[in-house]
Parts: sequence; C-alpha cells; structure tokens
Amino acid sequence: MTFTESIATCFSKFVVFSGRARRSEFWWFALFLAVVDIALSFVSDALSSLWNLATLLPYAAVAWRRLHDIDRTGLWTLVPLIPAIIMLIGMVTDNPFGPVFWIGAVGFAALSILNIVFWASKGNVGPNQYGEDPVT
Repeated sequence: MTFTESIATCFSKFVVFSGRARRSEFWWFALFLAVVDIALSFVSDALSSLWNLATLLPYAAVAWRRLHDIDRTGLWTLVPLIPAIIMLIGMVTDNPFGPVFWIGAVGFAALSILNIVFWASKGNVGPNQYGEDPVT
C-alpha cells in the first residue's frame, strides 16, 4: 500500500474497527499524522491540538485493525491507558512524582513498547478470526 493509498483508506475507514490493516497502511498513516502535526505545531499549538483531536478516531481505528491483522484483539490499543491513569492518580496525590507515578510511568512505557512491537509484527497469512488477509 502506498503513502497516498494509506491516507485515503484510513480516512475512508475512520470509524471502522472491524477487519484487518496492513503494516504499510498503519505506518504510512502514522507518519502522515506525525508530519502534519509537526508542521502545524510550528504554525500554532491550537491547530496542532485540533489536528490531533480530529485524527484521534481514524488513528485508533487503524491501530485496532492493525492488531487484528496479527490475530490479537484491538483492546491492546487501550491497555497503556491503565498505567496512564495510575500516573495521573500519582500526580494528583500530595507527592506528585512519588512511587505511584513512577510505577504508572514504567507500566505505560512498557505497554506502549509492546504495542509498537505488535504493530510492527508481520500479519497472519490467510484469513483469521478478524477477516481476510488484507495483502491478498
């Protein structure tokens, strides 16, 4: 899948959480989002924030479908939110950078890296429980 095909596909399937997404579809779209975000951040932080908010759903959908391609549930996309909430709880306590914060930070980092490994993994060949192989 090419860069432009990826962008078109992800925006046309911006609320489609079923099916599978190729590695190229996910990574080209992630690159596009990052480049536009960096460019907008030079213009205005408000525009950058608005861009991130507007593209959150299409990014979540392609990340979810990408996990389906390796035969994993899309819920893995949300797993890093658990330690992120723990980090926030640690920050609002009377010791903002105490042990609760750091436990959450390490958990968030570890689970985020795990998601990156999942997204970079080669998809299953042939159909799986989430649909047909997107490569064929």
